[in-house]
Amino acid sequence: MAVVFILAVGLTSVSALFIAGLVSGRKAERLSSATNAVQQQVERLKSAGFSGCIVDPDVFQSGEGYSIITQNADGTGRIGFAVPELPGGQGTIDIAFYNDGTGYYPNLKDMTITVAWTGGKPTGGTTVFQTLIANRP
Repeated sequence: MAVVFILAVGLTSVSALFIAGLVSGRKAERLSSATNAVQQQVERLKSAGFSGCIVDPDVFQSGEGYSIITQNADGTGRIGFAVPELPGGQGTIDIAFYNDGTGYYPNLKDMTITVAWTGGKPTGGTTVFQTLIANRP
């Protein structure tokens, strides 16, 4: 009877570790997919250059999976995009002129790319990346 009890406790502990390993692996896969999606958007913005980093339907076309959420007259705003490799994966790109609190800089754009996904508390999450792009003469 004692051996059966010790074996049951041991198997329960091993199965809990196995489940924790599966959850951890799933979360790592999703974080990697989210990071890749963010990196793709960063590369797209970098290759567009300062003048191409504007919220405009001609730049971020709906046929490519983008949707304009907010569009301001100065070319700033927010763009949405889907991240199909993640469950419930949604991303946003925020483009604004850099403002350090003392003023805004018309030759410096601040871009924030966010990807969020569902998957329950243990495997859902959000990743955010922020970068600047300068208008260099």
